[in-house]
Amino acid sequence: MDHVVGIGGYAISGRPEDLIKTFALSTCVGLVYYSALRRCMGMAHIQLPNARGGGRGDLPSRFADVAPGFLLSKMTIKFGTNKNELRVSLFGGIAPRTSGDCFRIGEKNLDVIKNVLRQMGLSYSDMDTGGQVSRTLVAHVETGVVKVIQRLMAVPGISTGR
Repeated sequence: MDHVVGIGGYAISGRPEDLIKTFALSTCVGLVYYSALRRCMGMAHIQLPNARGGGRGDLPSRFADVAPGFLLSKMTIKFGTNKNELRVSLFGGIAPRTSGDCFRIGEKNLDVIKNVLRQMGLSYSDMDTGGQVSRTLVAHVETGVVKVIQRLMAVPGISTGR
């Protein structure tokens, strides 16, 4: 079964045949946890740096300051995972080429996530972040392999040569 993670969403699975996917990560960050011991995986599509002022209906997986703990708790409850058995991967968080990117959301998302992971005692071993290409992720629960498909971002007024 395919689990599609939308912006601000998350998915967890312990079924070997499952795929977890998210599309078009640009300034958003894909956070992936994988436990080889329990053969389970979780993914969050993180949109914003912090939850301050978030709406009542917002999922914690939407925010960089709470998503790492939220995703870990969901996996611990469902599969009994321990943070020490997780491989942690980060994807996305681009820095758009436009000179008007005064918000630096991608950079801020990555900084906050890295700090939260450090505070949780988690290190990340796989990382495909920054740059100027959007990323789509296809993650295999059975193996923990995350396939990254990169797409050049279209910027108004700039030809991509395609």
